[in-house]
Amino acid sequence: MPSALLLPVLTCAVVLLVSGVAKLRDPDAVDTAFVDLDVPAGLRHPLLRRALPWVEIALGVWLVLATGSALVVVAALTLGLFLAYLWLVVRAVRMPEAVDCGCFGALGDTRVTPVTVWRNIALVASAALSLALGLSGSGVLAALLEDPSLWGWLATAALAAAVTGLVLYRPTADPVTAVDGVVTGELPVDDDGDYLPTPAPVAQLLDEAGALVLLSRETPAAAHLLIFLNPGCGSCEAVKPFVAQWSQDLAPVTVRAVLMVAPAALTSTWPDLSGLAWFDPNGVARRAFGCATPGAVLIGTDGNLAGGPVNGAQAVTEFVDEIAEQLRAAHVTG
Repeated sequence: MPSALLLPVLTCAVVLLVSGVAKLRDPDAVDTAFVDLDVPAGLRHPLLRRALPWVEIALGVWLVLATGSALVVVAALTLGLFLAYLWLVVRAVRMPEAVDCGCFGALGDTRVTPVTVWRNIALVASAALSLALGLSGSGVLAALLEDPSLWGWLATAALAAAVTGLVLYRPTADPVTAVDGVVTGELPVDDDGDYLPTPAPVAQLLDEAGALVLLSRETPAAAHLLIFLNPGCGSCEAVKPFVAQWSQDLAPVTVRAVLMVAPAALTSTWPDLSGLAWFDPNGVARRAFGCATPGAVLIGTDGNLAGGPVNGAQAVTEFVDEIAEQLRAAHVTG
């Protein structure tokens, strides 16, 4: 029986190690996850956020090395951690707004969905079985040293997992790429590197009165910078305070915060964006432009894409800075 319990222990160890390393590579995702998942205030201290990846890595290593009572301790700690994660995602999936958890840093699908809940239930079950292995007096490393034939068993199990993963693999459909943990988009160019005019997607939004907004009618009067924001997103909370200032700094470009809620929700979410907001409650326009939240895209007066899409708080801020610099340069030369 102990040999059958090696897989759950190794599963927990691998998940913890991958998660910890991913969090170390993308600490901003951890900060956002703490906000988005509404982690209790007492647990949001910066030291705790920065320690979490190292705790996960330590638990992952300890699960492999520990035996008997030591494995009981680390498995119990792992079980407690996974139960806490399960509680957070169950609560998040019931929130009215979509939530990104960043559970594995920049890896995988960060959206919290029912699939996330079932994934965490499976992890809790694996941690419970790891505890059972410890109670049996055995451990992963001890079992492998005692019975070398288990190496072949684990190798075939790993092969089966790899085949399953490759069969089910499906690349993302979003026309964006990840660079240094920040998702960005690039405008198409020809063989000489010259920009190829690309019409902006046909997108319909709503104004604050709930009336239909057709971008094709708005953009001929002025270039439009659309900043896609979700009131349930921690990174969006960081971008939102700058929208009003950007609206002034980027004139004559029109800046609009496109919110992933219905117009009626403005007063209960971000009333300070009144006069600057459009709405995309079903995310149709956001997906058409290939944006996440926060994300941004610039549309020229000719109706073509002039910049973006860019995604992530840092990328959006840098994008706005680039636009401002171009406007200043055009003003000087004009």
